[in-house]
Amino acid sequence: MRRLHRWLILPLLLVFTAASLIPFIESNAWWIRYLDYPRLQFALVLAALIGLHLLLGGLRRMMNWIVTVLAGVALASHVYYLYPYVLPVEESARSVAACPEDSRLKLLIANVKEANEHAERLFQIVQDTDPDLFLVMETDAWWDRQLDGLNDRLPHRVQYIPRQAESYGMHLLSRYPLHDTRIRFRFDEHTPAINTRVRLPSGESIDFHGLHPRPPLYWSQSTLLRDAQLLATALDVRDGDTPAVLAGDFNAVAWESTFRRTLRIGKLLDPRVGRGFYPTYDAHNPVIAWPLDQVIFQDGLGLMNFERMPEFGSDHYPMLAELCHRPELASQQAAPMLAEDDLREAKATIERAEVQKQAAKR
Repeated sequence: MRRLHRWLILPLLLVFTAASLIPFIESNAWWIRYLDYPRLQFALVLAALIGLHLLLGGLRRMMNWIVTVLAGVALASHVYYLYPYVLPVEESARSVAACPEDSRLKLLIANVKEANEHAERLFQIVQDTDPDLFLVMETDAWWDRQLDGLNDRLPHRVQYIPRQAESYGMHLLSRYPLHDTRIRFRFDEHTPAINTRVRLPSGESIDFHGLHPRPPLYWSQSTLLRDAQLLATALDVRDGDTPAVLAGDFNAVAWESTFRRTLRIGKLLDPRVGRGFYPTYDAHNPVIAWPLDQVIFQDGLGLMNFERMPEFGSDHYPMLAELCHRPELASQQAAPMLAEDDLREAKATIERAEVQKQAAKR
């Protein structure tokens, strides 16, 4: 048993402890930020390893005591980041039981994955949920033709169809009129964002921002462009006079520092807080379960429903959120408080992204 402890349990404990503590390094390297994703998995493995470590007499030497303390700190860090999503805490976004029909907005988002051609399975979800707004990501010319079949149900539409393999397509289909619509490429020419204003039947409007920042394509890639897109959008909506919704595959987990800063700057609510983990990736591998697809919104909106839809052939699950335009809710729910360095750090990130964008053009 001592050999098992020395040659297996102890090395594994050291590896998972190190992997858990590395994300505390302030870095934009994807291989570091990527370690933020599996906090739940790391926490479960660490808890099991610490138990085995103690059971097999892991406190006999001073070095083992040090390893135990570090592993405990690592486990505690995971609990700190994860508890709003796995423990019964107060909901950040309040549930609304009733809402006038003409003030509702039902939103469905889906990353279809470019290689996936199971449109009929996705369209069955559309038929079952009957969304007012449908954001579709990683689309291409094939998906553009398939989405024509939804024109009667969702007649208002804006799309970007990529001409380059490294670009990502995006479609937004709506039952309601869209105004002041634009497709933006803020920090690179391959990553579109759709910004528009949705006019509800009541005459009220909601600002909608569909986002899909760059994913971790290789270990040395920087998260700078992803972070800058999220933070710049948060600054855009911070002082708006119309309640805003940010939605899409953010390629950022809900507990990541950039995501939390986005909430604070944009005065945004995360419906996962107090409700659950809702992993959306990977739909084909339950071991890799991360909440990457987000719907976050300002406090003039209430939440009627929030749920994960069935898988349809993509590596992402779709997400459904039903919102209610009720400005009076602003006094009953509150976004996280702005931290002292949030605006300064956001502006510095955006400036670095702009420099990188200009350098790429040369």
